[in-house]
Amino acid sequence: MLKDAASSSTTTLEVADLPRRASVPSSQVPSVLACGSMILALKLALRIYGFRTVLGWIARRVEVMPATTGLDVAPVRVVERAVATAGALYPGRALCLEQSLVLYYVLRRQGVRVIYCQGVRAQPFEAHAWIEYRGEVINDVPEHTRHFGRLPDLLP
Repeated sequence: MLKDAASSSTTTLEVADLPRRASVPSSQVPSVLACGSMILALKLALRIYGFRTVLGWIARRVEVMPATTGLDVAPVRVVERAVATAGALYPGRALCLEQSLVLYYVLRRQGVRVIYCQGVRAQPFEAHAWIEYRGEVINDVPEHTRHFGRLPDLLP
């Protein structure tokens, strides 16, 4: 309850009146097991159908989702942590490509406007993939991504 000194009237401030920041509900944060399953499915799809077909499949499923950039970075990082943990525990190896595509898919399906980025460097030749949100690298160290010349965006 707030009291206005000029008019001596009392105003009740409700929680609903306060501005809210968007956040990813905890029910939408995928488990590490779910992320590991998505990495497995993605690796199989890449091997069977190829990169372009898999990108097309992802694009068709996310372009119809309304996307926002009004979300704090912290909830986005919670989802990233689940994907990174699944990638670290994945038998064999889940590369930056698989982890970035799974992270992109999960966040875009939740309505978060993230950007899937790819880059290359010539000497020594190396390719890399990462996710950005509001200009900030989410699943890598920004100093590492600066070594790569960014390619044009391939996903919406």
